[in-house]
Amino acid sequence: MRRANRYLDTVSVTQWPMQVAFASSDYHHVDQHFGASTRLVVYGVKQDQVQLLRVAEFSAESGHQQEKIACRMAALEDCVTLYCLAIGDSVFRQLLEIGVRAIKVPQDTDIAHLLKQMQQHWSAAERQVTRRGRDPGRFDKLLAGDEWQEEDRP
Repeated sequence: MRRANRYLDTVSVTQWPMQVAFASSDYHHVDQHFGASTRLVVYGVKQDQVQLLRVAEFSAESGHQQEKIACRMAALEDCVTLYCLAIGDSVFRQLLEIGVRAIKVPQDTDIAHLLKQMQQHWSAAERQVTRRGRDPGRFDKLLAGDEWQEEDRP
């Protein structure tokens, strides 16, 4: 399986109670469809701090190949939320199965603004985000899967 073309980790991600991903070509705005994203930017969020944790870059490929989507999903490890312009229903459901909630936002939504909103709405429950009983091997299972399910919609 082809992984991300480039993958940058900046700090230990274990110290961040919440990790959030953005489909962004410029690091500043949400401007990409998840399945066609060339870059996923992951931030750690605390009540009083945000920090860039990880950047994964992918080659641009058309279509819904399982390998392409699986690589992007694997880059979301430990994330609780993904912000993107669009996402297919099937992929949306697959993300929910691994504990990642996808949120569609308008073109060029400012990432700094979204991060600030998260901090403003911080609550005791969010400070103690759990891994929601996530199976630690869920990404391995996803990558080992040999069947891709995509629904045709009229």
